[in-house]
Amino acid sequence: MDRSVTSVTSGNGSLPVKLSPSNLRPIAYRILSKKHGLNIKTDALSLLTEVISFKYGFDWKGVHSQQFIEEIAKIWKLEDRGIFIDGPGLKQVIREINNKTESSTASRSSSTETEGIVAGRSDTIVDNNESEEQSLNWEDFFKFINPSDQTPCKFDKQRKQFTLTPHGRHDKKTLTDSLNNYLQSSIELFNNRYNLLYDRLSRNENFQKTSYSSISSISRTMNHLTSEITLIKNVLGRDGSKFILFGLLSKGANDEYVLEDSSDYIELNLSQAYKTQGSFYFPGMFVIVEGIYSASGGLSSNRSDYIGGCFHVSNIGHPPAERREISNENYGYPDFLGIHKQSGDMVLKVNKALRKKLVSLERSLHHHKFIFLGSECNLDNFKILDGLKKFFNRLENSIIESNDEDIPLALVLTGSFSSKPLTGTSSTIASVTNSELYKGYFDDLSTLVSQFPNVVQKVKFVLIPGKNDPWQSSYSLGSSNSNYFPQTSIPRLFVNRLERLLPKGHLILSWNPTRINYLSQEIVILKDELISKFKRNDIIFESDLQLEKELVKLDESPERINHLISQEQTEHISPKIKQARKLVKTLLDQGHLQPFLKELKLVNPDYDYALRIEPLPTVLILHDENFDNFEITYNGCKVINITKLVSPTNRKLNFVEYTPCHKKFDFKELYF
Repeated sequence: MDRSVTSVTSGNGSLPVKLSPSNLRPIAYRILSKKHGLNIKTDALSLLTEVISFKYGFDWKGVHSQQFIEEIAKIWKLEDRGIFIDGPGLKQVIREINNKTESSTASRSSSTETEGIVAGRSDTIVDNNESEEQSLNWEDFFKFINPSDQTPCKFDKQRKQFTLTPHGRHDKKTLTDSLNNYLQSSIELFNNRYNLLYDRLSRNENFQKTSYSSISSISRTMNHLTSEITLIKNVLGRDGSKFILFGLLSKGANDEYVLEDSSDYIELNLSQAYKTQGSFYFPGMFVIVEGIYSASGGLSSNRSDYIGGCFHVSNIGHPPAERREISNENYGYPDFLGIHKQSGDMVLKVNKALRKKLVSLERSLHHHKFIFLGSECNLDNFKILDGLKKFFNRLENSIIESNDEDIPLALVLTGSFSSKPLTGTSSTIASVTNSELYKGYFDDLSTLVSQFPNVVQKVKFVLIPGKNDPWQSSYSLGSSNSNYFPQTSIPRLFVNRLERLLPKGHLILSWNPTRINYLSQEIVILKDELISKFKRNDIIFESDLQLEKELVKLDESPERINHLISQEQTEHISPKIKQARKLVKTLLDQGHLQPFLKELKLVNPDYDYALRIEPLPTVLILHDENFDNFEITYNGCKVINITKLVSPTNRKLNFVEYTPCHKKFDFKELYF
């Protein structure tokens, strides 16, 4: 047995004895199961028996032995490890107890042992009183986090919590390992999304499973049953019955719509389906469908590998998003952004005391702000360079006039930084020339910025790539659909002059997407043409066509004037805002930045966890140059879009200032 697990000596000096798991099972059951609601697995019981035998010897039934098991139960529940105690997890908990015993006095109170940040080792469990006395440095909680820096984790449907991904990129050693890991990640990509969304739905009061003990009549039972989600495998053989299903919407070999969950798949008939308004629908999304199962019909009934049947959908909708604080509370406030060092196979948690201190500190920093410039900062466009010169001049004067109190924490510039993709050619000379041209664009930016010494010395520059930036543009040819996502940062060899100009650490080369951890806030930045993809692939239902026909008839009838007056009185929302709300609701309901099949977006499965927006971030900043600026709040998540930096039709530079203490965005324009 691992010596580090059994190294703690008992206070009574008893000699070890040989116990079997059956000897310890009654005591473990009484303490772990009856008292704390935990279940110990066979491998964990064997480990616990061996530790108790070595540690307490003939006193294995005594008070100290039972206190030891109590301590295990408390730490297990404190770390939100689930209701099943397994061997590897128990080994980590015992090591924690060993480390604490070796490094602290026996008189330390139990309350001290259960305060602080929960982790897989004892040095991250700190005394709360000591923590309260320490003042926080806000810079320790302000970080730009690329997908490669983010904690690789997935949702464990058994434990109902997040665990570190064992097959992440950081564990790869050989080419074979890389290929195996890639294949495993590809297989699990949609399974992980399904499990997480299904868990969210299980907490939604509209989809709670029936509690038969509280049902007093058959009619009430039927009403409850209609709101339950049924697995696809359980509808087979129940011809003509009504169900609610949840799964991945995709297309089959015959171009038919298919719904797939963890148990099976079934063909959908959408001819009579009515969609929940205010959302987009297309393959690649997880949807809730209500309808009737038919054992016959459908295009796939004659296939040998298909059990058969068709599901006639009457209503279709999205899994409703959940507020950030509710999700975090259910998952124990996980540290997804890696503020704290990870240990073991668990994702660390942030304790309540620290969260309160971060929020309090955040509200006191009134002068902090971020500046986000519009996207498509094409440095090969002289018009854009003119606009940037005017902007930097204004920023320089603002810093001087405010005596350094109006310095942004970061200035975020978003690509593409070239109006044309950097492409390789058959000619080596031409290829070198293309690279030199691209590097020259950033050299020009360096020359421009060098004219403003206060901006150079005091402002951090963040560069986020677009579809024309290297190296992806060399094979995608500037196509957003062909870009491998997430997109890695711009190589340093192109920006070395700008890096030399700025102080050390003031040039941040970010991925797309990237995240900012600012004290208690999580800010996600994404550059993509989402609205056009959503609109282009949106399913047109028969009910939509019927509605269009009714509107056409209404146009030709005398009732049109009355209808328009009534509509004007009840609705004052522009079509652009309606589209923006539709985009935001769809994206946040799906809990993912790229809810597409691989035919529409190539996603690197090793980094799929970095595209997850579940729990919802505090702020989501979109850079879609094909859509206007907007600001929408949905389920507590503030979502904005920043359009192009400079429009081709005018000389107006678009940018946004964000004040995190107030969570306020200020859209600004600068004419030049």
